Amino acid sequence: MQIIPVIDIRNGVAVRAVAGERGRYQSVSSRLTDSIEPAEVLSALRQEFQCDVCYVADLDAIERGSRNRCTLAEMARTGVRLIVDAGVLTVEDAEELRESGASQIVLASESLPRLETLQEFVDVFGSHSLVFSVDLKHGRLRTADAQWSAESAQDLMAYVVSIGIKRLIVLDLAAVGTGNGIPTLSLCQHAKHQWPDLQIISGGGVHSRTCLVTAQAAGLDGLLIASALHDGRLTPDDLTAVRSVGASDNME
Repeated sequence: MQIIPVIDIRNGVAVRAVAGERGRYQSVSSRLTDSIEPAEVLSALRQEFQCDVCYVADLDAIERGSRNRCTLAEMARTGVRLIVDAGVLTVEDAEELRESGASQIVLASESLPRLETLQEFVDVFGSHSLVFSVDLKHGRLRTADAQWSAESAQDLMAYVVSIGIKRLIVLDLAAVGTGNGIPTLSLCQHAKHQWPDLQIISGGGVHSRTCLVTAQAAGLDGLLIASALHDGRLTPDDLTAVRSVGASDNME
């Protein structure tokens, strides 16, 4: 299982996400660095935890369509591969993200107004450059596509897998930054059983090594973590204990 640090960007600086209440996010406070510059925070995470992949949520782009292009480029120059959610709506948006240094482009259920356009992204970029994010809040699917508003997360997973998506993020925003445990594990475990070759990433609510162990036992290929890395609840030894060599360590 790959450990994937998370950096949320708002107003150009790194912020701490809590329970998906984006209006309340404050600048990140970390034992690893005094900086709130995303590239410097990423460098500190890489030095401490030897991470080679980072998930970046560009909240300025998601909320207002204002992408932090220069900041993403600076982060990419650290040598860490970036999985970036920047509220992509079109193929042109995705092309711009690649030019800014994103290794993988997140297509999010909460952002895409028409999920049928997923096929176009797969045709243009191929499945290995894309990650689809199944966004939840308190267990309910968050989708910008009105046609899917009454559907379940399982139905959406089946749809995107049928199109050719090979990597999913399954994340309940209400759990992010709370330290209350990962609420999506049973959903992820079910999906892994149904599609064994599907790469599944989750996170939200990670509080200790116990969370890492249970996530690994559920079959996750990657685990998103932010707060527990910054405040010291997880150490490099904790992460080393659950890392394993395999396909999940090569999410390129």
